[in-house]
Amino acid sequence: MELIMSPDPWLEKQVSEFDFDKLDADEISGSMTDLMQKHYGLGLAANQVGLDAQIFVIKPSLLDDKSSLTFINPVIESVTINTDVMPEGCLSHPDLFLKIKRPRGVVVKYLDTAGKQCILELYDIDARVFLHEYDHLQGIEFTDRVSKLRLEMAMKKRQKQRKMTHG
Repeated sequence: MELIMSPDPWLEKQVSEFDFDKLDADEISGSMTDLMQKHYGLGLAANQVGLDAQIFVIKPSLLDDKSSLTFINPVIESVTINTDVMPEGCLSHPDLFLKIKRPRGVVVKYLDTAGKQCILELYDIDARVFLHEYDHLQGIEFTDRVSKLRLEMAMKKRQKQRKMTHG
């Protein structure tokens, strides 16, 4: 399993529903979690590894249980009215950070790796990471959530920083 970098058509693809009969949820979840941790990420979606299935993993920061969570065929039940604008990054866009407006909380329905229906409330950073990965499954990148001008400015900043670090 390899991490796909932008630009790549996979990152713009709306992926299909996860099929438990054809795919091994535990194996995929484990591989994705390992890859996410290897790259020091907070989340990783199927599109980012070239998999046509609605599955992503996140590393929660605020839940009591800090082990990674796997979301299969997730559905957003509700979001909070309150929003925050905060910087986000993406493993498929190394060293690119954009300020994105997102709801502060979300209630989600999903299947776990055993195919069991779950409902979970996530807030702040965990809600943000969930929504970022959920976007990936819809073929939406975080770069789509800012103006062209803001994206160009952030990309120039990234280029400048890379020159300074790599000589």
